[in-house]
Amino acid sequence: MKDFVSKHSVRLTALLAALVPLLVVAWPGVPWEALVPVLAAVLGLGEVAQRHEDSKTAEALYEEPPDS
Repeated sequence: MKDFVSKHSVRLTALLAALVPLLVVAWPGVPWEALVPVLAAVLGLGEVAQRHEDSKTAEALYEEPPDS
């Protein structure tokens, strides 16, 4: 499971970010004050996912390309 989350962290973050507006539409009576921590968490999770992807890119840049 950890491998799956590591490989697809940006996709999972995007899925969670897309679900928030759908849940607001499904339950329109939710006060906006309750959504602020959820949105902050989604933004923070997006930042973590971006940094993880950046580190994977930096690692790939230091590897030698395979011989063809």
